[in-house]
Amino acid sequence: MDSASVILAVGSPPGQSRRGLVRASGPGVFDIFDRLAQEPVARSRGISSVRLGVQGLDLPALLIRCPGPASYTGEDVVELQLPGQPLLLERVIDAAVAAGAALGIPVRRAEAGEYTSRAWHSGRVSLTEAEGVAALIAARSDAELRAAGLLKSGRLGAVAIDSSDRIADMLALVEAGIDFTDEEDVVAIEPTELTRRLSIECEELQHLLDRAVGMDVLQAIPVVVLCGPTNAGKSTLFNALLSDQRAVVADVAGTTRDAIAEPLQIDSRGAEVLLVDVAGLQDESGTYIEQRMQSMARSFMEQADVLIHCLPSNVEASWLEGPHVMRVRTKHDLDPSCDDGDIRISAMHGTGMESIRTCIAERTSEQASHLAADALALQPRHDAAIREALTCLHDAAAVVAAAPGSSELIATHLRTSLDAMSILSGTIAPDDVLGRVFASFCIGK
Repeated sequence: MDSASVILAVGSPPGQSRRGLVRASGPGVFDIFDRLAQEPVARSRGISSVRLGVQGLDLPALLIRCPGPASYTGEDVVELQLPGQPLLLERVIDAAVAAGAALGIPVRRAEAGEYTSRAWHSGRVSLTEAEGVAALIAARSDAELRAAGLLKSGRLGAVAIDSSDRIADMLALVEAGIDFTDEEDVVAIEPTELTRRLSIECEELQHLLDRAVGMDVLQAIPVVVLCGPTNAGKSTLFNALLSDQRAVVADVAGTTRDAIAEPLQIDSRGAEVLLVDVAGLQDESGTYIEQRMQSMARSFMEQADVLIHCLPSNVEASWLEGPHVMRVRTKHDLDPSCDDGDIRISAMHGTGMESIRTCIAERTSEQASHLAADALALQPRHDAAIREALTCLHDAAAVVAAAPGSSELIATHLRTSLDAMSILSGTIAPDDVLGRVFASFCIGK
């Protein structure tokens, strides 16, 4: 990837809005906007109002200056806040590319992920933090957002660095013992002390794995589908569970045509399900649109982990069958004497809402995922690295117990463990281990 060019991109979401963002990064970026602005752009960190001359237009803009290396990418960065008209934002980028060409500065549109890639190359973010940015963009639920936020915060990298430091300390002492094996008065680390440190480190990594949740698990949240005949109160229940007017509600049959899906937190731990409201069930004859509505509804029902079959209390029961079906009598205020079904509710009046939440939580308890306060979400490569490091530490402990004099073999296991953790924390070179020898072990000669 070319890192010598100035890169530009629209940083705001697609579509029209009151404000849009254009982001530029690279050597010479201030010179480019000097050429576009009516007055020279200051080189110091700050925010200023400017007017840009772009293809005959006089544009007001807010210009944010972030000189390197104290910027996200580690390079000189300029961000422009402009009226959020998509065509206008693209014209600003075209004008900046043309200005760069006129000045002899290589400038182009950014590739996907290139800003974060430059941040990683310049040491501004770790690899796990960069993965957190990608996970944040791809998140579809609150649990995924929290997990991505933890990755982006660098918490996993910090845990890995601490672990790597402790493993490197043990390795340094073991290798010091190898270097001075002919000196009778030099004992780098006693077997009992090494066993104690290895045991503590194994417990730390095992605790991390026990409390971790895989990102793939967080992404595979249970699907709960509200189904039933038209005007059964499904959309009213959908809105009531979400505490939001997400679906249109009307007395007209067939108001819901598309499938509407929203994440729903179902307990205090943060466990989530994907709640889906589908069109009312009827035969698949009718117009093409009606046939497509029914096809989509039945497709979601086939994918459902839990089907909430809704029937109004004043309608004769004809329940769907299956262990994953929850039978709910809606509009219970219309016929309070109706007592069949698993739960009786009146979403309009808030009756029975806690019962249905509890029932959803119970039905999905084995599938719903949550992220505890002290847990981390791990990508598959993170999990594999930690498990490899833990296995090598166990192997080192076994050698210490069986043959404490086999320092070379112990060092090999520790080195492999350290290499595995360096995938998360960054590489620790042999020179770093050598430095630890001099820092933590008094040579004395």
